[in-house]
Amino acid sequence: MTGVHGFREFNVLISKDVFFSCIDTLRPEYKVFGPVRDGNQTVFKEISSSADLFMDYSTTMLSPGKMFIYKPKEDMLKFRDDGTLSVAEVMTGVEKQVIVGIHPCDISAIFYLDRTFLGEFVDPFYKARRENTILIALNCMQVSENCFCSSVGTGPHLHIQSGYDVLLTDLGEDYLAEIKSEKGFEVFRVKGQETGPNEWSLKSEKEKSLLKSFKKIIDTRGLDELLMKNLDHPVWATTADERCLSCSNCVMVCPTCFCYNIVDEMSMDLKEITRFRQLDACQDLRFAEVHGGNFRSTRASRLRQFVIHNLNYTSQYGVTKTVGCGRCITWCPTNIDLTEMAKEVQRSRTY
Repeated sequence: MTGVHGFREFNVLISKDVFFSCIDTLRPEYKVFGPVRDGNQTVFKEISSSADLFMDYSTTMLSPGKMFIYKPKEDMLKFRDDGTLSVAEVMTGVEKQVIVGIHPCDISAIFYLDRTFLGEFVDPFYKARRENTILIALNCMQVSENCFCSSVGTGPHLHIQSGYDVLLTDLGEDYLAEIKSEKGFEVFRVKGQETGPNEWSLKSEKEKSLLKSFKKIIDTRGLDELLMKNLDHPVWATTADERCLSCSNCVMVCPTCFCYNIVDEMSMDLKEITRFRQLDACQDLRFAEVHGGNFRSTRASRLRQFVIHNLNYTSQYGVTKTVGCGRCITWCPTNIDLTEMAKEVQRSRTY
């Protein structure tokens, strides 16, 4: 298949030993990030050796896209007054980086961030980092308790054909590697076996088996319209009053939440101001304050905003915002489940 810029995609079966050796050769030129065991959790962090990688993970608390491409905090401007005011944009050199082992839901989340930061208005910080990042996706081998990616078309296997560089499927001793871009080809100039019907059949069987493992499923057909017609449904107030803490955990771990706040911080000598942006959260009481008013002053309205924004696809980019990773459910201290809230609205079928 011929991809963008005339690159002809190809597939190869490579042993895991060869793959990990290839990863080790990248470190002099690239920063390499991947899933690493940290206590009883798996986190994405920079590795010093491919031996650090833990590829057989189920999920992580934070997504790689919102750690290494869209950073939770970054400086933007510096103002300096030494008698004469100077203003400088902070755009430090962006190092080339490789992110290894990204699950399909998190690849889809990066595509959602692309729509936000590379759309009508291009964010130069995000653009520079995105262009200097190689994405190596990894099809899932297991389904977590709160995953519902199959319901929104983002997993457990990745079917989007472009926008990333390599897609791996674990076939035991080998990886089926689908090389999707010139950057992926440059990184993986490795010798491997040609793929045949057996490898593709095994890949298909693995996905079918995983699809039977999902415990959490939601029917999204017509859901966006139904939710918008039920803005006053009692589920919002009941859940907010009885369980929601407005702690913003759901927003902070969500791989597609992109809102940020601009902050100016002055130095102790009062001569320099650093302007930076940092992640903001719609669950914060102050988020919707405008000139003394607040159009989401109640906890119920803020909770409703998060759920409807994630499950409504017609209002923004034509795709559902949630990628079904289940992080907002897993890391909610009171176990609020946006899929169960939506199902409650569906059961009432108020039109």
